[in-house]
Amino acid sequence: MSETVEQRIERAAIVPEMQIDSFLHDSSSRVLKALLTNRLLTEEHALVIANRRNLSGDVLEAIAKDRRWAESYPIRMAIAKNPKTPLFISLSLARHLRLFDLADITRDHFLPLPYRKRIEAMIIERIPAMPLGIKKTLARRAAGNVLFTLLLSRDAEIIRTCLGNPHLMESHLFKYISRENSLPETIRMIAEHPNWSCRAAVRMSLARNALTPLPSSVRFFSRMTAQDLRELYRDPLVPVTVKPFIHRELWERGLEASPPADDETMHEMDEADDLAMETLLFDQEGTDVDAEQDTTSELDE
Repeated sequence: MSETVEQRIERAAIVPEMQIDSFLHDSSSRVLKALLTNRLLTEEHALVIANRRNLSGDVLEAIAKDRRWAESYPIRMAIAKNPKTPLFISLSLARHLRLFDLADITRDHFLPLPYRKRIEAMIIERIPAMPLGIKKTLARRAAGNVLFTLLLSRDAEIIRTCLGNPHLMESHLFKYISRENSLPETIRMIAEHPNWSCRAAVRMSLARNALTPLPSSVRFFSRMTAQDLRELYRDPLVPVTVKPFIHRELWERGLEASPPADDETMHEMDEADDLAMETLLFDQEGTDVDAEQDTTSELDE
């Protein structure tokens, strides 16, 4: 005959250590809280309970407030990473966690979004005082707003690491490219990145940015749809120096740019202009190669 909850509560508080294991996965939070009062409960036992994802918040709160486990980092970490832990308890414990454990929390989508955002804010606050090596490691492991903040760095290696981070999203790059004070070298690195330069949304954003190297913008046009090219051609944000190349790409496909409004100017090229633009592209490509090292050094400074 199975025991009632009341009987299990009574036994859990006084059961000998060798029988504690049979109570660790009890479905009743009242039984578990009674078990926590058992003086024979070990840190290993408490850790098993703290890692359970089907508990009520009051059980986890009881573990967090138990003085026996106050200095236990594994228990502190388990409770901070448990999605059932009350927010005020999680944040209180998070202040005592290691940096990279906090970074892991920001990537855990089982945890509530408000909690992850608060953790991101805690990490971002520390970034200015971090040594360069820590920033580089964080750039490999971070996500969300932490990763975007690191992308704002002037250090080329940090930027390169951010661009290689699998948690970086197109929305991060779109936000960066759209900034008024984005760095030319970072824009160039995005435009030349083998992964991000293939993304249609990223290419469209780069084409609108005056800092994007002209050869990169022209290279993107051959992989764009006619609809995207026409959208760029009529977009007032697109640099005027880029529009003749959009017109040429459409012309080479046997297409025409949509007729402009009365107050707009057509950006077409005759043969002389075409030759001049080809020379400009050639010169800029050579200049970009010659200046790459100097620009990277400037970022590092």
